[in-house]
Amino acid sequence: MKVSLSWLREWANPKATDAELAARLTRAGLECEAEPLKLALAKVVVGEILEVKPHPQADRLRVCQVNTGARAPATIVCGAANARAGMKAPVALPGAKLPDGTGIKVSALRGVESAGMLCSARELALAEKSDGLLELDAGAKVGQPIGQYLQLDDALLSLELTPNRGDCLSVAGLAREVSAVFAVALKAPAVKPAAVASTQRFEVKIDSRADCLRYAGRVIEGIDPGARTPDWMRERLRRSGHRCIHPVVDITNYVLIELGQPADACLRLRQAQRRHPRAPRQGRRVAGAAQRADLHLHHGRPADRR
Repeated sequence: MKVSLSWLREWANPKATDAELAARLTRAGLECEAEPLKLALAKVVVGEILEVKPHPQADRLRVCQVNTGARAPATIVCGAANARAGMKAPVALPGAKLPDGTGIKVSALRGVESAGMLCSARELALAEKSDGLLELDAGAKVGQPIGQYLQLDDALLSLELTPNRGDCLSVAGLAREVSAVFAVALKAPAVKPAAVASTQRFEVKIDSRADCLRYAGRVIEGIDPGARTPDWMRERLRRSGHRCIHPVVDITNYVLIELGQPADACLRLRQAQRRHPRAPRQGRRVAGAAQRADLHLHHGRPADRR
């Protein structure tokens, strides 16, 4: 398990270095280690693409005018398919050195001078692979150092938890432990209760009462299908080993990591569909990771069989 130490310190913040915090938790029975992110991204800033034109001598390249916070826009040649006017993305300025050792300088690409590089998440060592440029939130401040914007001055707490310490499989659980070990206050984030506006209902049928005593759910309407998971949440998920998929899924993963509360989001496709927690039936195998569980969640359709 990995978790951002800056996130953990929002809940419990002892006057100890990251290494001291990890050492005290290890002596208390939670084997762990603090690992700095080690991302030196000097001269990499938030940029905004103002204009995109085809490259005169290369079909797969485009010439972008990019606002980097300087007096005049920079001309940058880019091959990313998702580059578009109005998009904000990281820009490595001349003199920058990327994590893989690549040095950035003013150079000519197929006859057009390029003063920098628009970056993907992989090029900044923020992901093992990526398709296109790393898109940033529309509200990102142009010219701000990317390390400051993404709060990369952080460390990861890597834990090897034993089966009897499931209470520490969340930020909240770890914070309780830190609070007890260091005798500091536990500060849970203030969350306003969400008002229930929808009158829609969703049937839940529980067959395995011995395994599932209670199942709670809520119908949520009016979700914006074009919404994007904000960068701050994306970064916390990434540092915890989760890949961003969709805002609804990302939120359930975020709640799981922070509070330890499992949640499952699904499309309410038709009125007759229902949630059906039950034990696996003899002779059936459920496809996917759920086949290892003792209790399966049936979405109102026949389970996948092999």
